[in-house]
Amino acid sequence: MVSFNINQINPFIMNENNLEYLQNNLKYLGFGESLNQQLKESIDKALPQFTLRLDITMPAVNAKDKPELADNIQYQLDFSKSKETDLYFFNKYQAFLEPAGKPYDTVDQIFFINKGKGVTAKESYNLLSGRAVNKDVVLKNGEKANMWLKLDLSERDPEKGYTVKNYGENYGFSLASSVDKFVLPDIDKPGFRDQLMKSLERGNLHEVSFSKDGKEMKGFVAANPQFKTLDFYDHNLRSVYSKAVDLKEVSAKVLAPDDKKEAVVEEATVEKKTGRGR
Repeated sequence: MVSFNINQINPFIMNENNLEYLQNNLKYLGFGESLNQQLKESIDKALPQFTLRLDITMPAVNAKDKPELADNIQYQLDFSKSKETDLYFFNKYQAFLEPAGKPYDTVDQIFFINKGKGVTAKESYNLLSGRAVNKDVVLKNGEKANMWLKLDLSERDPEKGYTVKNYGENYGFSLASSVDKFVLPDIDKPGFRDQLMKSLERGNLHEVSFSKDGKEMKGFVAANPQFKTLDFYDHNLRSVYSKAVDLKEVSAKVLAPDDKKEAVVEEATVEKKTGRGR
């Protein structure tokens, strides 16, 4: 068996591997590759710690051709050098969201990175926009868990930032069940449901068609784990009361011939009991 001491590794090779690792972290977390050169130059200076900044414009989902309606978000990424080696670590970043046309309503939060994993750049934008994000997290006891995370933008600690609310599996929210209970005309298109689910888990506002009072309308939807439902919006991003959106079971009951209504309701009840959408 060959053994070696980390101090015996060529520092140049180690730094190159470290640089590549950090660059991959940035790409995986959604910060792209535009900071790669600045990252290299900062590491070459052998600074004990340094911060990189990145500004991103987030176009409005309903008006991507109107830059005046875009949100602006600035990221400050913090790196530090190990006390024992020449390796650098990406520890955390702070995101500052300036909503379109509201420069005085900026909100910010610090997000910590653990071994290259954590809240992505887009997810931080969604969280600061008031939406929930689904993440696999490590609890204080070391166990892994899947949770929905949401910032309470009404409660802020001067040091820790906004309170993070979490909704675990025991809370009782099922995204799959919520998606499947509403009338979404495009849901049976190949790949649409999977794409919608993944998008909502990232906290996105996703463009959909939905049915209200038997009429199809285009708009957007987001996950709302706190109230165990989905949030709907029209094309102008005005809120649509979710209880006004048509449900599959209700629609089936209304559209079925009179002699089949009872059978449809009975079938839907049985399907619900068997745990649809698990």
